[in-house]
Amino acid sequence: MMGPNLPRVFIIQGKRTPFGKFGGALGSLKPVELAVIAAQALLKETGVDPETLNQVIFANVIPCTPDTLYAGRHLALKCGLNVRTPGLVVNRLCGSGIEAIIQSARLIRNYEADALLVAGAETLSMAPHLTYGARFGTKYGPLKSQDMLLDTLYDQHAQIAMGLTAENLSQTYNITKQDSDLFSYESHRKANLAYAGNLIQDEIVAVDKCSKDEHLRGDVSLEDMQKLKPTFLKEGTVTAGSASGIVDGACSMIIASEEYVRTHNLKPLAEIIAGEVVGVDPNRMGLGPVPAITELLAKQKLKKQDIDLFEINEAFAPQVLACQKALEIDPSELNIWGGAIALGHPLGATGLKITLTLARQLKYLNKKKGISSACIGGGQGISLLIESV
Repeated sequence: MMGPNLPRVFIIQGKRTPFGKFGGALGSLKPVELAVIAAQALLKETGVDPETLNQVIFANVIPCTPDTLYAGRHLALKCGLNVRTPGLVVNRLCGSGIEAIIQSARLIRNYEADALLVAGAETLSMAPHLTYGARFGTKYGPLKSQDMLLDTLYDQHAQIAMGLTAENLSQTYNITKQDSDLFSYESHRKANLAYAGNLIQDEIVAVDKCSKDEHLRGDVSLEDMQKLKPTFLKEGTVTAGSASGIVDGACSMIIASEEYVRTHNLKPLAEIIAGEVVGVDPNRMGLGPVPAITELLAKQKLKKQDIDLFEINEAFAPQVLACQKALEIDPSELNIWGGAIALGHPLGATGLKITLTLARQLKYLNKKKGISSACIGGGQGISLLIESV
């Protein structure tokens, strides 16, 4: 993704909504509505003229409303971009947000765009139930109904629930329920500390009276985590507390070329260096970040020690712990402001959110290089290397 003759690509800035708990404050807002709130706040904060943006990429996994199918185009129109500006919707499941960033950088490096509005959103509270047979009827018996939310968390090809893929990793890497409970508690503790230090608030635009991530528990204790029973296996490691939170939310970014940055006198947040996507065994899908990060580093002729911070999406606690063990990441360099176990995982928005958070962490701590990464249902991993500027 990077070469001596290719344009440099920058994240100008990002903004997100709070992540609302399942059925909570944001549950009645459509994905496009959430994305518009985040994007309009971003445009106002940066002073970027929407007429100068020439592409829109929108990440979404479950199109819960008809207009979500039009999301890229509708976001462009609702945010005042030129009527000629095209919009695209991308879906790489939990990697969709990072995929949107990678595709935006590719467009700029191919001289197909100068600056893009990139967003991701999910309203999991609105995930629909599908009814089969309603159009033409059934010869015998009832209509068939399926829950799109539940089925999104189950790989139909491999015939395995996402939580069981995490249990597979806990067995391979000798991760106990105690390890998982502690990691989950730490996710909440780090997020609460980050909020107390006013480190997270600047990336959030309030939605009505909701100004803080609703899934985050301020009163959680390790003992609370330890009391929760395993969800998938009787003697398993994954509980309701050690899985990512089901939430609603959106995140947006402006991504632009070096020439655009210079022409418009902007101060970017970070530079996008390169990304990587790989496939892995669907039964061990949570390990996807390991080869995605390893291959990314190899292609960039870097070592793990060259990376200051990592943000690996917390799909499940044992899944992140397995990646941490395999990559030998120092815990002090991983998800330092908490992760999706504490804050939630709005599928299409997550990759953008963790990359935005990572860029802000690098800036705040005066660090240089960071990698954001996610495992992906069906057996994939995605990673993105950024540098603070």
